[in-house]
Amino acid sequence: VAAVARDGDTVEIEIANYDGDVVVWTQDDLTIRGIGGRPHLRARGKAAEGKAIWVIKGNNTVVENIEFSGARVPDLNGAGIRLEGANLTVRNCYFHDNENGILTGANPDSLVLVEHSEFSNNGAGDGYSHNIYIGRIANFTIKFSYLHHARIGHQVKSRAAENRILFNRVMDGSTGTSSYLIDLPDPGTAFIVGNELQQGPDAENWAMVNVVQRTYLINNTFVNDRGSG
Repeated sequence: VAAVARDGDTVEIEIANYDGDVVVWTQDDLTIRGIGGRPHLRARGKAAEGKAIWVIKGNNTVVENIEFSGARVPDLNGAGIRLEGANLTVRNCYFHDNENGILTGANPDSLVLVEHSEFSNNGAGDGYSHNIYIGRIANFTIKFSYLHHARIGHQVKSRAAENRILFNRVMDGSTGTSSYLIDLPDPGTAFIVGNELQQGPDAENWAMVNVVQRTYLINNTFVNDRGSG
């Protein structure tokens, strides 16, 4: 399908397990969605361009109702989705047991929206790969999502100029080993609103949130089981 799709198409994927079915999407304005349930893309040792299950090079892509798992590559940066184009919306998707859930490049004009999605057990265990890792883009928004049990890395890491982290559950549970729950290491502005944030007793970092941005913390709930700040 990726070879014949045209700009503006809607691609529908029937529910099934798709083993080693990795791909590069180059078209613009695509909507790609699972139907009849959530199709499961299991990398099983394969990676498009040695990078990800899906490498998205086109602009203005919408991905809905897909499960991504098992992305691993030699440089320990294998992702469920690797965004190299601009502007991505991810909705109702599940990313687990990859080295990165979503990984994006740097594009100062790009916008990324994630909503109603789950990220679990992503990370290579090296501290440099995360449940979700957003590069230097214009705006990153994640809302109504559940992020948990990142492997050594962060639950959410973003270098976007503006971050909106809204009404999510970001949690280690009793056995999680994430570093920061939220890491925003570059200058900019952040709105962290209405989230449940829980750090587990085995967390790799003493701090729950790391920000250098102008940050607005509003109506969040913090639960610290590590005894740190």
